[in-house]
Amino acid sequence: MAEFDFGGDTLDLESPEDRALLRFVLSQALFGEATGVYCGKSLYAAHNLEAARFYLRQARQELAHLELFAEIFRALDMTPQPAHWVIKLLSAHNNYYPLKVFMEHAVGEGMVLDIFRDVLVKTLPDDHPRMAEIKKKLAVVCREEEEHVAWGEKETKRLVAASPWLRHPFYGLLELQLMVAPMVTRALGKRAATHKVLRHLPRFVDHVRARVWAQGQELGFVPRVRPALPYRVFAMTWGVFLFIRSQFSRSTSTLEKTYITELGFPS
Repeated sequence: MAEFDFGGDTLDLESPEDRALLRFVLSQALFGEATGVYCGKSLYAAHNLEAARFYLRQARQELAHLELFAEIFRALDMTPQPAHWVIKLLSAHNNYYPLKVFMEHAVGEGMVLDIFRDVLVKTLPDDHPRMAEIKKKLAVVCREEEEHVAWGEKETKRLVAASPWLRHPFYGLLELQLMVAPMVTRALGKRAATHKVLRHLPRFVDHVRARVWAQGQELGFVPRVRPALPYRVFAMTWGVFLFIRSQFSRSTSTLEKTYITELGFPS
């Protein structure tokens, strides 16, 4: 899917309002990168050597991103603020491996990439004296986030193929996430209608929803034609129950039991 077009509209870094908006967005990004420490729990629960290698690489990259965003704050003469409670909720680690892969890597980091690549990079003005340096850092972050999403998509496909029943709760959870997305626009109210960048927000939300829907179809759990309401309610209910159940899951390590086979030797 094509990237989103803001029509050349950019933030005004001389405007206190725009600086406050950018500070808020960057602060959420900074918190998201700090959650890279969750890779330790993910490594412990990795299903195979490929997953373990991925989480080792991701941990290094996320911690490096943390420093890159700190440098961006300093370059813009800003200080970060605490993350919004919604971001903390959405960024929470899930001990149930299939939900972690699907919600955090494939879908979650995909939406993060939309914000980094389609919002931050495109709406930051090029006339700032340190913007070339800032955008170079953001390009590094985007490239590595693309790797995380690609791995999440690959692993989600594997999990759905191995456990076809996951299609139902995955679809239900995706429907719920897409229902929540427009609330972002409503929360900004009149401000979104008059601000030269925020006025694009409704179209951007629709763009993200369309991309995520197509992504779900590609991953094999979203039907080509949207199902009737009874099935959607069924799938959403199953998704909610699975998510609630996942909150009581415990990480378990299996790699030390499968490493001989994983290394290619007969068990």
